Amino acid sequence: MSESLIQLLSSGLWLAIWLSVPVLLVAVLASLIVSWLQARLGVTDSSLPVAVRLLLGIVTLAALGPYLSGRLLGFATQVWSALPSVH
Repeated sequence: MSESLIQLLSSGLWLAIWLSVPVLLVAVLASLIVSWLQARLGVTDSSLPVAVRLLLGIVTLAALGPYLSGRLLGFATQVWSALPSVH
């Protein structure tokens, strides 16, 4: 493999990691808070944490969507411009 292809693949993997971090971080924090509240209040409903994580994940994606899609579009442009030099 060429060095430029390895660089593009590495950049793509790091971009995927960094784009998923905000949603994962919000989901983990929401899960911790809801679990703590359930333990304090004695609620045993198991669907509550899932619903809260899903709702906050959607809100996070809606709030950060333009930024995340801009980063992804920038990477796609970089890949398309580098394709002729990749062997």
